[in-house]
Amino acid sequence: MKSPIFTVRTANRCIEDAKQIPTPMMLFDELWFEQELCILFADTNVGKSLLAVQVAQSIASGTAIPGFQLGVPGQGVLYYDFEFNDKQFEQRYTNPPGISFTFSPNLYRIGYNPDCKAPRIRSQDVFAEIRSHIERYRSRVLIIDNLSYFAGNSLETAQEAIDFMREMKVLKEEFRLSIMLLAHTPKRNKSLSITEADLAGSAGLSRLADSLIAIGKGCESTDQRYIKQIKVRSAMLNYGAEKVIKCRLAPRNGLLGFVFEGYCEESDLLRAADRSDINDQVLGLHAQYPDLSQAEIARKVGVNKMRVSRILAREGEDFP
Repeated sequence: MKSPIFTVRTANRCIEDAKQIPTPMMLFDELWFEQELCILFADTNVGKSLLAVQVAQSIASGTAIPGFQLGVPGQGVLYYDFEFNDKQFEQRYTNPPGISFTFSPNLYRIGYNPDCKAPRIRSQDVFAEIRSHIERYRSRVLIIDNLSYFAGNSLETAQEAIDFMREMKVLKEEFRLSIMLLAHTPKRNKSLSITEADLAGSAGLSRLADSLIAIGKGCESTDQRYIKQIKVRSAMLNYGAEKVIKCRLAPRNGLLGFVFEGYCEESDLLRAADRSDINDQVLGLHAQYPDLSQAEIARKVGVNKMRVSRILAREGEDFP
């Protein structure tokens, strides 16, 4: 007999059944939990791959990144790397004296096979191989670097990218996977706070993701970065514009990555020359829509309410 498509239970029955399911643990602090489909996105050359490899090593070794929580023991991680070839990867993780970082044996790096002569890589072939890797290596954590590879090689339209995401969710449910996808941002105004709208294909992709993480560049030094929580389902949104995670790029114990430095407001890390743009936007919105509240203006501009209050107070503006 064919299985039904839907299940029907009372809300109370759903809660009782859910109590038998283990609580998802943190893979990367409260930014990414077990059995979530997460998207990590940023501009080019900001450090997405550095952070993703660092997170992969943390999960594989069972060792938390200093400043971030980890709730799982060491386990197998499949890292699909379509950004770097083997030599580039080796050079990134080898210091000047020629000593290479030793990764956990639980971390498997998977790259494109140069002997594959297929004129077009079909998504069904990709999923067939991923499924075989999951079964062979018994891994429940996948990181794919990055979504643009599929968008450029097997996914020709935005709709195909969304279909790819749906297939990833099916795979996630089938194997109870934790998946992180890396993605680029299109050209954006770097003077503004990073938002969900900065994710390429955001309208469809963000709806299908359980969590969204963004990386931005700080203004104080060339190696300054910050991590911002855009979407979360398994916890409170604790690392938004009012409290981003401040980091710098540096090696630690031989591994180049993000070094935790504390928390601050995102607006504090925007370039000083760009802050006038934020001021102009706040004042412009207030002038055009005088009934907008501070909170509404803050959401539209992508800063926190206190920032809006300070700008308006400094200009002697009345506001609701």
